Amino acid sequence: MKKGIILTLPKYDLVTQYLSAFSGQIEMAAEGKSIFLKRLNEKEVNRKEFEKVVKKLDCKMIVLNGHGNEDNIAGDNDEIIVSKEENPEILRDRITYARSCEAASGLGEKFAKDQKTCFIGYDLPFEFYFDDEWVTNPIKDNTARLFLESSNLVPLSLIKGNNSSESHERAKKQMLKNIKKVLRNQTKESFAVAESLWNNYVGQRLHGNKTYKL
Repeated sequence: MKKGIILTLPKYDLVTQYLSAFSGQIEMAAEGKSIFLKRLNEKEVNRKEFEKVVKKLDCKMIVLNGHGNEDNIAGDNDEIIVSKEENPEILRDRITYARSCEAASGLGEKFAKDQKTCFIGYDLPFEFYFDDEWVTNPIKDNTARLFLESSNLVPLSLIKGNNSSESHERAKKQMLKNIKKVLRNQTKESFAVAESLWNNYVGQRLHGNKTYKL
């Protein structure tokens, strides 16, 4: 297994467009540390291609962006690429960060006692707000930034050399900072944003090896 990252970048709806846009920070960080990164873009994020790339490249870390539920994580056009019942072994012995609703509660739980595997994800729906003004240019959306830059800290911290537990906690600490920041505004919108940030904070889970490093 080599030191490298496989990153899925579906872009078929507004949610996946935002997730993929903010994943550019992950790409730049990996490049800055001279860490190999393989992008799977748009239609490439299908099960056949995903399984082929993971087996061929054998990278230590996988970052999954996409819709999901407790048993499955999807790629392009809602096609399931990782399933608790069909191919969970594709993640074994690796570090996986899944920015996908509820995947930690079922799929991730399979690795709870596996000390050769690390799975970081969410056992609640992953939530974020966005500003309609920036839907054609998500990276300039400061509302979405509160959610997606803090969640980016999981892979970014791993890229910097921190272990899985440290990276997990850094992301959660940033969410708390962002909650305090938005609540200072004391508006109806700020309370809604803070509530969703809190949802992500309490929902983020680490299963498996807490000291795993990239």
